Amino acid sequence: MSNERSISIFFTDGSNLALTFPKQDANPHLLARRVQTALDSRQLAFEIENELLVIPTNNIKYLQMSPCPEMLPETVIVGGAIKSPDEA
Repeated sequence: MSNERSISIFFTDGSNLALTFPKQDANPHLLARRVQTALDSRQLAFEIENELLVIPTNNIKYLQMSPCPEMLPETVIVGGAIKSPDEA
């Protein structure tokens, strides 16, 4: 499995930002806790090319992470699929 991870951040103003980073932790329990902490936080923070990037979560419409972490917080519904509005 590749060590590279990616996140796409979609903002409320319609813009987006795509970031890549290495896998952060081998312990899936710790990773699930870190994901929950990030979801509960008022900002997301990334070290990108030796600079700190802090993004307030109130400006975020949604996030898309790839690949999906192996272990997820208990509140996450798994096994879903995106359908177009005409398929609903």
